[in-house]
Amino acid sequence: MGQNDVKGRALTVLGPVDTESLGITLSHEHILTDVTALFTVPEEATGRRMAYEHVSIENLYWIHTHLMGNKDDLLMNNEELAIDEVMRFKRAGGDTIIEMSCVGLGRDPLGLRRISRATGLNIIMGAGYYIGCSHPEELKEKSEDEIADEIVKDIMLGVGDTGVRAGIIGEIGCSMPLEEGERKVLRASAAAQRRTGAAINVHPSRSDELLLEIKEILEKSGADLGRVIISHAGHFGYSEETIRELADSGCYIEFDTFGHPALPIECFSHEERLLEMPSDVQRIYHIIELIKEGYLEQILLSQDCCFKHKYVKYGGFGYAHINEHITPWMKQRGVTDEQIHTMVVDNPKNVLRFAAAGDQS
Repeated sequence: MGQNDVKGRALTVLGPVDTESLGITLSHEHILTDVTALFTVPEEATGRRMAYEHVSIENLYWIHTHLMGNKDDLLMNNEELAIDEVMRFKRAGGDTIIEMSCVGLGRDPLGLRRISRATGLNIIMGAGYYIGCSHPEELKEKSEDEIADEIVKDIMLGVGDTGVRAGIIGEIGCSMPLEEGERKVLRASAAAQRRTGAAINVHPSRSDELLLEIKEILEKSGADLGRVIISHAGHFGYSEETIRELADSGCYIEFDTFGHPALPIECFSHEERLLEMPSDVQRIYHIIELIKEGYLEQILLSQDCCFKHKYVKYGGFGYAHINEHITPWMKQRGVTDEQIHTMVVDNPKNVLRFAAAGDQS
């Protein structure tokens, strides 16, 4: 195994596949994940009680506005429940899920392989490191070359001794302010991309200035920006000018929180800034404007199911929301079947196709 067996193909947890078999693809999801590195215990007494309750319909109202404040909500580690939930996507016509739980988010290669076999879905696993607060202590001592070597091994040979291979680099985490360790991981990710031909998915910092710095770091490190995906572009509050600059540089623009309530939420509390989530209708209109401006072939769609409350079992929209609701709503607003096919089939297929190492133009 090695670069030759993935060139021009995609790489799932069951091995390389022809990109034509990917079909309808969710570009940014989590199936088995542990986000407790971001858990923040509230100071007030009531909040401390809510923080340790199990997710239920009775506390869902609180969880929606305290996104990292309930520990149970941050654990998605029940394989049987995960199978039930992702099967909703398959029954709605879905084929492939890009699973972005890299190091720091409880990545579970063998669990993902079992779920892929049980469901028949293509699952593509991420490599690399999430945001700084989730980095393992030993990462501080690793050089960029060592981190790049690790990412390359995860793709070419498999994670640890599992034999399960990653098919994308990411989601590479960036905080606000951007930490030095995160800059190091970005540079290492660019190096690993050059050696493998894999795409990079970035969880960006929540400011225009830092987002553009991330792009610059990747570009100066030799990354192919035409194979870089900017996650969360539709709700981190970036200016239209910044989004256009990213798209003009070749980056994919990912709208990946469809189904999340349109509420201002306390999230990443150390950044001391509320996250103001748009509605699904606002996301759709934003996408329509980008399509009108000529960026159709750089738009990706997903739901980022990374919390338990996003499961249908717990009152969320689940993994089938885009197939069941969003694309019909898009059609009602004038988006064509061909344009939808481009966003959910062609664009993921193109970015997941491994380029030849060292030749990613």
